[in-house]
Amino acid sequence: MPFIHCNMFGTPPAGGEPPWLPYEPLVPWCIEGHEDLWVELDHVPPAVHAFRNQLIQVARNITPDRDGRGHLVVVSGLPGTGKSSLLHRCVHEFVRGLEEPESGDDGRPDVERQGDTPRPWRLREQSDAISVVPVTGVRNNGRDLESSPSGHQEAPELSTVINRIFRTVVAELRRTPGFTDVCGPEIDSPDHYHSWHALTDALAQLGRRLAVIIPHIKWEDQDSRWAFLRFCHQKADRGVVFFVETEYTALEKEIGLIFDESELRGVTLLKTGGLAREDWGKYLRLWMDLPGIPNPKVAIHDDLLDCEPAPWVFVSISKLQTFLREAADDALQADEAYLRRSRVLLRFDKNQPNPDNFLRGGAPNPDAFLREEPSDPDDPAKEQGETAGIEPNELPDDEEDRRDEP
Repeated sequence: MPFIHCNMFGTPPAGGEPPWLPYEPLVPWCIEGHEDLWVELDHVPPAVHAFRNQLIQVARNITPDRDGRGHLVVVSGLPGTGKSSLLHRCVHEFVRGLEEPESGDDGRPDVERQGDTPRPWRLREQSDAISVVPVTGVRNNGRDLESSPSGHQEAPELSTVINRIFRTVVAELRRTPGFTDVCGPEIDSPDHYHSWHALTDALAQLGRRLAVIIPHIKWEDQDSRWAFLRFCHQKADRGVVFFVETEYTALEKEIGLIFDESELRGVTLLKTGGLAREDWGKYLRLWMDLPGIPNPKVAIHDDLLDCEPAPWVFVSISKLQTFLREAADDALQADEAYLRRSRVLLRFDKNQPNPDNFLRGGAPNPDAFLREEPSDPDDPAKEQGETAGIEPNELPDDEEDRRDEP
């Protein structure tokens, strides 16, 4: 009984039918209405604005013709901080920008025709301007859009990931109308250079761009991570944009070592972070005003906006969503019609982390972990002895950049 209705603190699947899914990213380029669930959290507007500003400067050159360019977008941040949703928001912004006519219309289908009522959370029709291909099975614990249900216990080989990307992109594009009619036999070549060149030639004939979405891959070492980013940058050419997610938060310090100054013009790096206290009210107000939620389990009471949230809830958007979703389930079990401040305060006390786990200078500090990042085996400080003398711009021998080949 408790789970037949919609817990609103989740992500609606296509169709919007409950139960809404926990831990799923918003995918507005794919599902109509997901953009309405976007909350302008503290760290998000600067990231989205940076993406818009940087891409606008180069967008006119991101074309599928022989002289066109591409772009690499990388979103970094700790687990649960909204990297996937930000990445998919950037894809949506890019697709929408390509579809917007010069007249200023938003490029969306006319949903106000007579007898036609907008349906939230329906699958969007494929864009005429761009093909979007999420690469699956390479890490994360999401669903269809971005990953392997089992995950990988060991870091994948670079060549394995590259092969998966090629297979996934080619298989998806073969379903694009007209693609198989214009692509040459070289697309099936085991040589990735010739295969990718045939792929982009076919896209050029169709006048289509390509966006490739790649979830976080936990590389075993710095060399693999750098080589993979260079691979994505090299293939981001002639109207191709790679959107890559990573949990490696020190990338900002390394980006100038991975790419030279001219290459950096084709790279946009965005970051996510923890939440600010005002994000509590922003998040709740959006859900309180959102229409069309099917049979919500519990409504949100106004007194919840006056609640002083516990600091540990602001570690990440995932932590905030999980807390509210579980609090709503508690209220339902207690046969309450509203999620109220008193219920949330009880849950704050019940789930308070042990301050002994977060010592600073011999004294417990329960807030200290808000500023902590998990240890990263890829930390450059731990690899200085191993990586000394290695060229950061190197790729595996079979993946050298051959853009200048005839």
